Amino acid sequence: DISDEIKFAWKIQRDMMERGHSLESIQASIEARKPDFDAYIAPQRAQADVVLQVLPTKLVPEDKEGKILRTRLIQKENVKNFETAYLFDEGSTINWIPCG
Repeated sequence: DISDEIKFAWKIQRDMMERGHSLESIQASIEARKPDFDAYIAPQRAQADVVLQVLPTKLVPEDKEGKILRTRLIQKENVKNFETAYLFDEGSTINWIPCG
């Protein structure tokens, strides 16, 4: 599940730099497909057992190109034959220093 900000940044990078499209044509293309996304793709989130969100970072506010990302793993609980992923054991001590 890629946030709109990241999708837009990635599409601009690809379509402008690699394909020579204008910013206006990219925006029009995204807007033209939005109703299909809203009708067919977005509703699938509610049915998914796992959703991996890709979001803009909060550590580097000036990153407008979507090069530094924040991710989030969302899992439904109590899904038959599906074990929940735990990144840390209960009671773990985590020390982290952001590199941004």
